[in-house]
Parts: sequence; structure tokens; C-alpha cells
Amino acid sequence: MLRSLLLTALTAGSLLAPNVCDAAKTTTWNLMNLQKLEGWNTANLTTVNLIPQGLAVSTQTQGQLVKISDLKHSVDKIGITYISPTGGGGLFFWRAPGMKEEQVFQIPISFSPSTTQQKVILDMGDVTEWDARSDRIGFVLNEGSQLILQEMSFTGPGLIDNIIFPIKTFFKFDNNHAYSINFLWGPLMAYSQEQLDALYNKVPPNGDSWNTFFYTILAACAVFVFLMKKFKRKNLTLVFITLLAACWLLYDVRMGSEFISFARTDVKTWWSKPIELKDFRDRGSFTAFAKTAAEFTTGKENYVFIASHGWPFWGSMKYEAYPALPIAHDSDTEGVDTWIIFNRNDIKPDEEGRLTMNGVAISPPGDIMLPFEPGSFVFVTR
Repeated sequence: MLRSLLLTALTAGSLLAPNVCDAAKTTTWNLMNLQKLEGWNTANLTTVNLIPQGLAVSTQTQGQLVKISDLKHSVDKIGITYISPTGGGGLFFWRAPGMKEEQVFQIPISFSPSTTQQKVILDMGDVTEWDARSDRIGFVLNEGSQLILQEMSFTGPGLIDNIIFPIKTFFKFDNNHAYSINFLWGPLMAYSQEQLDALYNKVPPNGDSWNTFFYTILAACAVFVFLMKKFKRKNLTLVFITLLAACWLLYDVRMGSEFISFARTDVKTWWSKPIELKDFRDRGSFTAFAKTAAEFTTGKENYVFIASHGWPFWGSMKYEAYPALPIAHDSDTEGVDTWIIFNRNDIKPDEEGRLTMNGVAISPPGDIMLPFEPGSFVFVTR
């Protein structure tokens, strides 16, 4: 009888476990049938009323509807349930950790006109700036918007994902950046494929640190060893030291693997490629372009340099072309015949051979001497 009950329990557990483990985590903000609106703030909205169907909002001016947020899990999908007879639109925004009071990230949102319940799904896994730890989440509603906000749901990965993806992320490495000479981010935790893919797309990365996990385990073990005075503390101390050494070795292996990944990437994208196909770390094709373009500055005092960004291109170009020095296009360029342009598709020669920026001539007539790639070239005046 006992054996039969045990087999039944194990069978039921094996059937239910995948569903339980795979179940996604969802936090719901329900606005229907509320007696009091708590945690929400409004600004510049014409009318805001709680009704049984939800939070009725209408505005003749642009206004805000903001919720104080304290989500306890990662989120990759946001569902917004509403009724909007006239429709409307605006922005969905959030204030991520570390941002100032007036700073937010935002994406456009629209509400379809309908007298029946509608639901819009925001796929936040595709938004690299999204952070579920944001302390403010809300809407900027355009003038003329009218809707009844009924519910917001925040859904994230389930238990299995919360185990598998942090392990995968442990050996997910950053690219080699200028700051890598001073520090590395160390092992991080992601909880979905989207978060894993976009982990290092911004600074700081959008992930939790494995250090917190390991430090907690080590601290708990240290306290346990200290409290177990009645037992052979020598053996327990040995266990603690062994655990500490194992963590140290694991981190050492990871750091060594990260350095090897840097070298492998350099070989693949730089050392093994011809000059026209070389990419160097986070500089892309610029380093190869700068080395080639610098040949046109030999024996010259100055050259005009224009790039899509000042840093890091200005300093790198200055280094490659030294002792020739770069000057800006809006400074005194008289007598300077070499123009080096990088990643500026808005700059091109006109019919008279002059370089133009947004239709305005910025140089004397000349010729393109080095067409490196679209938007990147060396131009020499006649």
C-alpha cells in the first residue's frame, strides 16, 4: 500500500513538475473594482476617476500617469488591458536604477479605438534599456487621449530559465573595450535569451552579479563553521577553505577564458584580415581606415577631420597621423588640402566637386582620393 502511494506521488510529481518549473512569473496591477487609488501619481490630465471598470482617464493636454514600482522578478513582456472608445497614444516610460529624477527611458505606445476590452503587449525583451528594477513606470498620454486602464501585467521567465540562463551567463564575456585594461565586469546573471543577448549592450550591463551569490554562500559557511564549536571545527574549517579555493579557481578559469576570448576575437577580426576588412574591437573599421588615411597626411601640418563622433575617433586619428594635427571643418581651413571623413553619409561632393554637409558646401573643390567605405573617405582639394 505504501509503495503504491509512493509510486502515485512520484508519477504525479513528474507530471506536474515541468509545468510548475516552466510557469512564468507574473505580477499584476489590477485597477478594476478598486475603492482607492494607491501608488499612482498623475500630472496635467484633465480627468482621472476610479470606476468599477478601471481607471478612467481623459485629457485635453499632454499628461502623465505614473506608478511607483517594486517588481521582484525579471520581466520581458508587459500586458496592458484597456478600453478606449476614441483611441489615443503617447509614450510608455520607466526610470531605471541610477537615473536622475527627471531622466527616463521611453518607447511609443498607441491605444486602438474600441468599446470592448483590448490588450496591447509590449515585448520588452527587445528593448535593451528596459530594467524591471525601475522605480517608476508609467505613461505620457497625448492630448485627446481617452481610455479606461484596467490592468497591467508583468511577465518574466519561469524557474527553469532562472536556473539555466544564469549558468549560461557565467561564461558570457564582454568585448574588449578601452576600460578593459582597468577592470572586467565579472560573471553576471541573465534570466532570458533576450537579456543574455543584450547583456553588454549598455554600461553598466543589465544583469545581476554572481559575486553576490558566491559571497553569500561563503559568508554562510563561515558563520556555520564558527557556530559548530561542539564538533571537529578543524574538518569544517578545511571544508570552508576548500570551498573558497574552488571559487577562486573557478573565477581564475573564467578570467583566463575571457582574456583568451579577447585574443581569439582579435585574430579573427583583425590579424587574419586584409586591411580593407579589418575590424578592431569596439572601434569597428575605424582603426584600419585611420592607418590608411594617415598616409595622406605625411609632411603636412594639418588636415580636416570629421567623424560621426568626437570620442574615440578624434584622439585615435590624432595618434595615427602625428605629427600632422586634425582641425575641425568650421575652423580656419585655408591652405589645408586634406579632408578625412569617417562614417558621415551626410557629407558628399556636389557637382562642382565641393564637399557638402546637408546641402551646404564646406570645402573648396577637390577629389576623393581614398574611397574606403560608404561615408568614409579621404578628400584632397585641387
